[in-house]
Amino acid sequence: MKWTFFLSVIALFSCHQSEEKLSEAEIAQIKSDIIKRSEKHANDLENLDYKAVMTFYAPVDFIVFGDGYYWGDYLTIDGVWKEILGEGGWKKMLKWDLQNHQVHVISKTAASYLVEFDHAHLDGNSDTIRSSGCFTYGMQKIGGEWKAVTAHVSHIPFRTEDDKWWSKYSPENRLREK
Repeated sequence: MKWTFFLSVIALFSCHQSEEKLSEAEIAQIKSDIIKRSEKHANDLENLDYKAVMTFYAPVDFIVFGDGYYWGDYLTIDGVWKEILGEGGWKKMLKWDLQNHQVHVISKTAASYLVEFDHAHLDGNSDTIRSSGCFTYGMQKIGGEWKAVTAHVSHIPFRTEDDKWWSKYSPENRLREK
């Protein structure tokens, strides 16, 4: 029994040690690839390209939460974008500006990705509707391409810089104060 436990511990330690450490260049490349993929996704939204938009999401085991609620799965996000971008949809995406990209690389095939957005679209009355928010994605490299496997979105009315009271604690503002 003691030997079984000992051998199990050795096997676990060996597996952990054999996990390949990524170089700074590999990490930088993964971060760049994910950001480029996300920027393409935003561009596809502006272009009302439903089929291209859906390539951003993994069609298996996808989970999405938004604005404090569980929304659903891949078929849910498919229905959301189909309603917004498809026949009879909003059809007037004006912009998706992404900023403050934050990528945490977990491995060669997994990362977490957070990004802020400002969004504008025309509603049914041709009024411009603006919102801000952030996306949090679990990203996985599937078939050589980075795909979202989980998503969380928060939407709020558009905020000016003066409305962002917490920003005085951000790393950028802390560096400016020094």
